[in-house]
Amino acid sequence: MATTNKPVYLYNTLTRTKSPFQPLHAPKVGIYGCGPTVYKDIHIGNLRTFTTTDWLRRMLEYNGYDVYLVRNITDVGHLHEDDDARGGEDKLEHEARTTGRSAYEIAAHYTEQYLQDSDEMNILPPHMVPKATDHIHEMIEITEKLIANGLAYVSDGSVYYAVNKFPSYGALSGNTVENLRAGGHGRAQMEVAEDKQNTEDFALWKHGDQSRQMNWESPWGLGFPGWHIECSAMATKYLGEQFDIHTGGIDLVFPHHEDEIAQSQGATGKQPVKYWVHSEFLDFGNSKMSRSVGNVLLLSSLKERGIEPMAYRYLLLTAHYRSKLNFTDDSIVAAQNALNNLRADIADLPVTEAPTTWSAEAQKQLEAFHEAINNDLDLPIAISITREAARSNKIEPGERRHLILDFDRVLGLRLDTVSPKAPVTISDEAQELVRQRDAARANRDWKESDRLRDALKDMGFEVRDTPKGTQLV
Repeated sequence: MATTNKPVYLYNTLTRTKSPFQPLHAPKVGIYGCGPTVYKDIHIGNLRTFTTTDWLRRMLEYNGYDVYLVRNITDVGHLHEDDDARGGEDKLEHEARTTGRSAYEIAAHYTEQYLQDSDEMNILPPHMVPKATDHIHEMIEITEKLIANGLAYVSDGSVYYAVNKFPSYGALSGNTVENLRAGGHGRAQMEVAEDKQNTEDFALWKHGDQSRQMNWESPWGLGFPGWHIECSAMATKYLGEQFDIHTGGIDLVFPHHEDEIAQSQGATGKQPVKYWVHSEFLDFGNSKMSRSVGNVLLLSSLKERGIEPMAYRYLLLTAHYRSKLNFTDDSIVAAQNALNNLRADIADLPVTEAPTTWSAEAQKQLEAFHEAINNDLDLPIAISITREAARSNKIEPGERRHLILDFDRVLGLRLDTVSPKAPVTISDEAQELVRQRDAARANRDWKESDRLRDALKDMGFEVRDTPKGTQLV
């Protein structure tokens, strides 16, 4: 029932401003979200990023846009950091070498686990889930264009992007060539390789030795793609040379997304993405949740503790996506309790025919909710409005249920699975106590009113005071 005439505002990392969203080809919206590197289980910090993209998609669809979402699977080419003890080794290859399993088997296993976790988090399936290993040809094509355009060079079977040849490098992250050479990128080291011309250059294609399981033939010999070229290739293939929104975690701004811009724009001459949307870290134990830090927590771990995936989704709703969120035992338990309470509120509401129009009060709540989600996904405000609406005696119970379920098209808490409570059978004795209590309240006899409340509670009823009198649940 949402209207489509309300403006949507998004914060754009590229411009560092919040501005009205104006898609390239309305009502169609193309979104590319960086997916997981499938060498280990994804952790709940990763899931925050994927859930943010899900909320962005749901919000746009709520506004009437026709969204097409692509989220890739990185199953080759993502290297460990050069300052890591694993020395810049491909994450899939490292896992295969240390476990004795096939790199392809590892990728298939963790891809399946990622899809299962996403489903449990009620993250809507992307329209396209391309795998990097299925797009080697497209990566080679873009690399050849960059060489032809004078932006890349071949060195001993590898191909590198010459960062100093792309004048606008650093526009997204602030890491210009000058800053990179001065160490301003904030990393202990950049990608280390003796065959690079300059320290800031990055690999488009790497020479692959025979010890690797994942190698492909190329014009430059046997090898494998760099991580960054993968997303340029897949985004361009499925969304075109220019598309509306690119999402990912804040840690991907540099170097991954900065390098994507250099590659895609360097190959086509066009700015590839109009809006860059990045979600902040999930903190756990005084630092960001990260495998390199060693403080990851899996969705399965929460379930073992009796915490539902929907409770974690609820917790994520309580912080703006551009704010860090500190995960604690207290915060996740509070989220589970809050979700249980919201479900209980909905269970109290009857199932009725959907209203053809909203009442004035329901429309007021709807407008406030719509304004919140359109304001750069202000979901903390949206969930607060939802809780308030669920208990608002100014809205008829049946309409209230429809209103909350309308909100849940965006929130995604699966509130439509909550069944209403069975009708309460009220005996003649209980009805008489209700009549007496309403009379006592009308006479401002609070002592008698409380006595009758306790008597009704002893009969197994929950007693609620409403503008229409005593209500038994």
